[in-house]
Amino acid sequence: MFTNKKGNVMIIAIVLALVVLGFMLMTFAQRECNSNKDCAENAYCGSDYECHEYPDAILHTNNNFIPAALILGISFVVAGYLFRTNKTPFKKY
Repeated sequence: MFTNKKGNVMIIAIVLALVVLGFMLMTFAQRECNSNKDCAENAYCGSDYECHEYPDAILHTNNNFIPAALILGISFVVAGYLFRTNKTPFKKY
């Protein structure tokens, strides 16, 4: 039926590329919005490409990063000490 193998591969690649392009165009066409300008003034465009209304009340939480910063700082100091002295505390010589 088909005798040219390189031609068959090219035809299959073109058909596959057209299928992928068609799928991408269909998903792009089904979006409700692409940016906040596409939504009403009281809504925003979410990561699911749909318009969502802004919440009535915004909950503010106070984050305390001092314990995390202390742990990270202490680990940097210990790592610097270990690299400078070339001693490993759990290795027996």
